[in-house]
Amino acid sequence: MLSISQFFQKFSALRKNNEFIKHTIQSAIKEISGVEIKLEDLDLKEEKVYLKCSPIMRNQIFMYKERIEESLKEQKIFLKIL
Repeated sequence: MLSISQFFQKFSALRKNNEFIKHTIQSAIKEISGVEIKLEDLDLKEEKVYLKCSPIMRNQIFMYKERIEESLKEQKIFLKIL
């Protein structure tokens, strides 16, 4: 019989994976565009990354959007920045 704690451990692994992806996205954005974004400002839904930051920061990131997405693809992260 499967205990409830084993069931929730599956979701814990997914959360850790999302944190790793967020850290990777954060470092790619900082390296390429020079913009420092907080992890809580990144929202992952389906195959998209939503930025919850000021419009000025978002515009600076969007200037380098293609380069950031290419950098993520090289690391096997296939997400679109919105």
